[in-house]
Amino acid sequence: RGEELSQMAYTADIDIGGTFTDGFFTRGGLVRTSKVLTTPHDLTDCFLACLKEGAALFGVATRDFLRETMVVRLSTTLGTNTLIQRRGPKIGLLVTRGHERDLYGDGEAAVLRLFLQPEMVLGIREEIDARGASAAAPDPTEVLAAVRRLVNLGARMIAVSFARSWQNPEHERAVRAIVRARYPEHYLRSIPLQLGHEVSPAISDHARTNTAALNAYLHGELARGLYRAEDLAREEGMNRPLLIVHAGGGSARVAKTVAVQTLSSGPAVAVSGATAMAGLLGIERVVTADMGGTSLDVAILDGPAPPVARVPRVAGIELGIPMVETESIGAGGGSIARVVDGQVRVGPESAGAAPGPACYDKGGLEPTVTDANLLLGFLDADRFLGGAMKLNRKRAEDAITRRLARPLGLPVENAAAAVRARINETMAADIARRLRARDSDPGQFTLFAFGGGGPLHACGIAELVGLRRVVGFPFGSVFSAFGSSTVDVRHHYRQILMVPLSAADASGRIGAALGALKRQADLDMRGEGFLPDQVRWEIELIIETDRQQHSLPWPADREVDASLILARLRQEPEGGDAEGVRLQTLALDARVPVPHWLPTAADTHGHRPAARETRG
Repeated sequence: RGEELSQMAYTADIDIGGTFTDGFFTRGGLVRTSKVLTTPHDLTDCFLACLKEGAALFGVATRDFLRETMVVRLSTTLGTNTLIQRRGPKIGLLVTRGHERDLYGDGEAAVLRLFLQPEMVLGIREEIDARGASAAAPDPTEVLAAVRRLVNLGARMIAVSFARSWQNPEHERAVRAIVRARYPEHYLRSIPLQLGHEVSPAISDHARTNTAALNAYLHGELARGLYRAEDLAREEGMNRPLLIVHAGGGSARVAKTVAVQTLSSGPAVAVSGATAMAGLLGIERVVTADMGGTSLDVAILDGPAPPVARVPRVAGIELGIPMVETESIGAGGGSIARVVDGQVRVGPESAGAAPGPACYDKGGLEPTVTDANLLLGFLDADRFLGGAMKLNRKRAEDAITRRLARPLGLPVENAAAAVRARINETMAADIARRLRARDSDPGQFTLFAFGGGGPLHACGIAELVGLRRVVGFPFGSVFSAFGSSTVDVRHHYRQILMVPLSAADASGRIGAALGALKRQADLDMRGEGFLPDQVRWEIELIIETDRQQHSLPWPADREVDASLILARLRQEPEGGDAEGVRLQTLALDARVPVPHWLPTAADTHGHRPAARETRG
């Protein structure tokens, strides 16, 4: 809401997508939006270009704009691009001896071997027993021999993930101490290490190890790219920390961001924005269709909070960090159309930002969904991006004629219509499948259509799925950037305890763990520039009974006492008895609200917009 913002300060939210980089800028109740082409060769170029565009939209110099900006938030595809393009370094992995092949189970072997070769996974003799005690400490000679071997094979980053490290991380820490003693950080041959328990607190050794390995692969590229973006923005006048949006919700400065937290952050933050708008509109059940230049991202909202996957999958890999639940398919404006066995097929390959669709006139030769929409009159060649970019209709017509119309023996308009029909069917089938999996009636859901292409295809999708209402937004083409503006500075902390609530020392152990998490959160928030009285706390208890698992929100101002937890559980159906109940995980959420803009209710008046052109 505009009244929540200083009338003199700006906010800037930028989402770097596969094709376009979107900006959402506010000053008090004023809103400005922008789109610039993403620069895949260097994402800091489009980041700065978008900031400069935002300043120009308010009629001020970039330096003055950034000096008066209270918050700059960024969601980025840098990590996703690193994974897709295999730009990460060669990494090594140390695991518990006997667990070397655990990463290569059915269904994940091909995915993981794309960035982690089997010979780069070495086992170390060590053991944490079932009680969490050290049964066999790692031997320094073996550790250093394994590290030397990995480095000689080309490793530039090493992840360490031992079995049961969530119970006791002392062996992972011991490995780091051994390596640092031999290769101090001031040596050129210093070996960067990442410890699994620090990246992810997951109980699953498999998910935690996946997360550590993937984070090691992404870390260097993200650190270089994000620090460079912040440094360049500071050179232009920004005097506050750059905040990086996380896929689990919230944002934090670069120094407190873990690389894997940025994966799918744009689609995730769009869901946060959709949740905020659903609340304002009083709509409970929503399907989001976020169609950009490269992909369609779908989420289903059925409650007051975004859906969060505790063990999400990214590129087929099971990870041990929570993420807002979205699903992507290769269906965007840049999706390439071709003829296969006499039928039109569209995607998942995309023309992206470079060279882009044929109509962009940047060297693209393949027909895309955008080319089809231009020929069919759904796009105006002279007013694309508000007139900032002209489309070449002749290029689009040539591409569709050459690749589709002639092979199919169709007029060019019919071939374009076939492309549009096929992409609508693909998107509708994906949404319908997800609703069927939930046993949900499509007629009870509203479609929120956004992204550059979402509104263009919304009615066709809704008709095919059986969705009865479609909602669009004035800022829908930059909806992920808008969604970024709805998030706060936020840090998540999780500690796995496995404390039986019937134990005599249960309350003491829980209280000690919560105190430690709060002390860490206090340090982190002070590093962000916030004082303790600005921090808002949320506590979640993950309880295991003999029947099922419960997620139990807990008041932040109330002592987390074992007897009180049991009393709360007795009020729940299937709560279980005291002997079979334990506190599996203690989760703490630390949040500081930062400036938000949300639209306010206003009267609407029917009107008929003037026709800019006519077509037969």
